[in-house]
Amino acid sequence: MGEPVRAAQSAPLLEMRNITKSYNGIKVLNGINLTVNPGEVLALVGENGAGKSTLIKILSGAITADSGDILIQGDKVVFQTPHDAEQSEIVTVYQELNLFAHLSVAENLFFSRHQQVKGLINWKKMHSDAKQFLEDFGVYLKVDQPVSRLSIAEKQMLEIAKALHRNARVMILDEPTAVLGGNDVERLLEIVRRLRDRGVAVIFISHRLDEIFGLADRYLVLKDGHQMDDGSIGDTNPDDLVGKMVGRHISAAPPDKIQTDSSPELLRVENLSRKGVLSDIRLSLHAGEVLGIAGLRGSGRTELVRAIFGADPIDTGAVYIRGNKADIRSPSAAVRNGIGLVPEDRGNQGLFKNLSASHNMFMANKKIKWIHHGKEKSTASGFVDSLKIKLAHLGVPVGSLSGGNQQKVVLAKWLETGVGILLLDEPTRGIDVGSKAQIYSVVRDLCRQGMGIILISSELPEILENSHRILVMSKGRITGELDRESATEELIMKYAVGGSSIEKRNQ
Repeated sequence: MGEPVRAAQSAPLLEMRNITKSYNGIKVLNGINLTVNPGEVLALVGENGAGKSTLIKILSGAITADSGDILIQGDKVVFQTPHDAEQSEIVTVYQELNLFAHLSVAENLFFSRHQQVKGLINWKKMHSDAKQFLEDFGVYLKVDQPVSRLSIAEKQMLEIAKALHRNARVMILDEPTAVLGGNDVERLLEIVRRLRDRGVAVIFISHRLDEIFGLADRYLVLKDGHQMDDGSIGDTNPDDLVGKMVGRHISAAPPDKIQTDSSPELLRVENLSRKGVLSDIRLSLHAGEVLGIAGLRGSGRTELVRAIFGADPIDTGAVYIRGNKADIRSPSAAVRNGIGLVPEDRGNQGLFKNLSASHNMFMANKKIKWIHHGKEKSTASGFVDSLKIKLAHLGVPVGSLSGGNQQKVVLAKWLETGVGILLLDEPTRGIDVGSKAQIYSVVRDLCRQGMGIILISSELPEILENSHRILVMSKGRITGELDRESATEELIMKYAVGGSSIEKRNQ
């Protein structure tokens, strides 16, 4: 990481001084101070609910602080609307992208400008200018195609480029890699590095520690609305930073070793195939085991667990549960056979967001004919305590909870049914480090109780730290099988990029 670009000025580019904000008498920000300079990446970190979103909404003009000041190069400014912030060249790229799906890449890039043009639009020049601007920025897209055809990663890159086109001097990136994996993450991070090299000040929000330590110059830690620490990223380390974020030390101890030869086989998949998607998949899962599945985006990982769960059809193959062939053609059949799936898109596929947390916990149990409210409340309260779910009361709509707490509700739903096999697809995506550690702890406890778990993750450290064995997929095939002791990120990537032969390393 090179030295950040510094402008010749006495005052920082941006300062937030003693920012305070309350809702209904509850202080969500308490005297926060933030400083960022040109060509500098400031990592804004903290658990969900720490106050990060409130702080950036104040900076972006979406809400106003109760007290405190914002200064641009030493001059006090007041933002009543997002337009005010943009006039001061502060642009925010939220997780929910602000693009017009039916318009082209070029139209989205130049939208505010060509709205103001009188007369006919020179489409040829617009496309040419858009192509040149994006390529100078390291983004290569067909500028005449509609945004609806872009991948999530390409949309993120276009959103950032659009912000830069609006002459942003300060860019706020709110978890830009949360829904990305593999090479897409590195491509986006390279764009952030280019922003820094151009002298843009970047406020970067992420739960991924490798991104923070590979990208940021400084950090600012929030917890429960308080400023816990700030400083140079070189003066801290991941364990220290996580401790400041959650207020305690989190152990990254690997799962207990098991002997699969003596542990009962819970699940076996033989010759599972689906034309153009999956090819001759064979795997086994034992009691007490976490079987990690790694691979690049599009490798077939999600399609595999959906096929096992009966959510997607297969052409050939068989699934065996505890040695007996199972006819699983639907999720209901999978649940009857003791299989639960925590899907990649928990918000749309794993929860009824308008219903209460308590009701969601009982949605997968088909044995319940009548609701016994007292028993339901007692059982739900038990899961809230054991999984450390943060909510005001059991009746709160699950859609109002943080990502980590929503995920714990999904886990509670399957634990309530008593499944013995759990398929976890990106279980910690977009979740803060404290909730991640709690979910890892739950996974290990379930394994000790004899459950078998298949874990899919785009984060290789997560796979390496939590798996007993690792399967690597590429183009719908299993291309490598590794044990925990011999597996490395480099070896996993070797098979993820298209290895054609299986390598199995026995313990």
